[in-house]
Amino acid sequence: MIEQFTDDPQLSRYMVEFHQGEILFQEGENSQNLYILAEGTLDVLKGQQVISTIAEPGAVFGEMSFLLGSRRTATIRATEDGRAVSIPREEINNFLEQFPDLARQMTRLLAHRLDDTSQVLFGLKEFSDMLPDAVVLTDAGGKVTAFNRAATGLYGRQWRQVGQRPLEGLFEEEQQVREFACAAAAGQTAQEKVVTINHPLKGRRFVALSISGLYDAQQQFKGLLVVGRDVTNAHRLRRRFNRVRVWLIAASAALLLCAAALVFYPQLSHQMGGASEEQAKLRNQLVNDRVLLTNLLAEPVAEGRIERSHEVLVRFFKMPQAKRLPYTGLVILGPDKRVVETFSPYEDSASMGVGINYSHIPFAQTKKSDHVVLNYFQQDRSRGGSRQVTALAYRLSQDGKPLGWLLVKLDPERLQKQFGVDRDNLAVMDLATPQP
Repeated sequence: MIEQFTDDPQLSRYMVEFHQGEILFQEGENSQNLYILAEGTLDVLKGQQVISTIAEPGAVFGEMSFLLGSRRTATIRATEDGRAVSIPREEINNFLEQFPDLARQMTRLLAHRLDDTSQVLFGLKEFSDMLPDAVVLTDAGGKVTAFNRAATGLYGRQWRQVGQRPLEGLFEEEQQVREFACAAAAGQTAQEKVVTINHPLKGRRFVALSISGLYDAQQQFKGLLVVGRDVTNAHRLRRRFNRVRVWLIAASAALLLCAAALVFYPQLSHQMGGASEEQAKLRNQLVNDRVLLTNLLAEPVAEGRIERSHEVLVRFFKMPQAKRLPYTGLVILGPDKRVVETFSPYEDSASMGVGINYSHIPFAQTKKSDHVVLNYFQQDRSRGGSRQVTALAYRLSQDGKPLGWLLVKLDPERLQKQFGVDRDNLAVMDLATPQP
């Protein structure tokens, strides 16, 4: 096709020569020229990997950026000397008028390529439909872009009900799935999670969900791959087994306690009464301090007034309860779990400093509590090495808008000695409202 035009003097102004190893354009480059190969051979690369070769005279390339006005999606590198027609995007109308026969050939080639691509996509769709697991793809914004046949059965939804809608809308735990998706988008490795859906015909079902991020060759996030499978029967069977096991353990423990109580009742009653009273005082003080701090911090954190937030933290440690309870420090985290502000009269400020990232620490919140207990290691420059830290994490919000987290650090040794409370006790403690 192209051979009959190469000697046309009017085409020479569009003709460019290239040499072996030369890059015609680079992936991510902001250029939109359209090319037609006259002679030579070219490699197409994604990142550093060759994905195809252009060797046929008349082959059109660079058309995606040309048609969409976008950046280059691949790199073109010459494997031998050659020539190509390079048509600037702004001159395409003049070119088509000058070379109508060549324009018709180009249109035919692009149509064939579109047909080939459509066949490939159709084949991938058919392959996806044969998979037993439910497969959902999203774009970078978290909206559903593909939905296989197994997903239609699992979620009880048709494409028109889910297409271009947020992924989390498929699940009852929307916030949990949203956080799971954000972690996958950030490249974090996450274990499979069991969530629930409301199937329009089968009712409540349990789904084991895994989410992975999809990236291009430049490590740009492009979307999510979401794989789900129905584990309702196994989940319900496991719950029944756990209930029976808990009942048996509880019954055995009750029998042993009854026997022990008959012998040690006076002493045991006295000790348990004292411990229960101390733990109740601890719980109420923790709740009151949480309410006080979150209310005082909500406005300055929302407005980004760091100096006012710092004043709140400093004033809190001057209060009597801050000395009675085993508090060691306060930390404010932003929505990305990076330290925004911190204060401690006891700890090295550098180890708690602004900018430190807590996203690697699991914030595992149970259904029975509105707080999270964190256990992690922190550098201790005064002693050298590191030490284990226990902290209570509370969500910060204003008018329903999440602002981040408040971390209240505690001395675990003093907590155990003074109140008989360890990390496990903190995790199940109800810190929602004060009790009389």
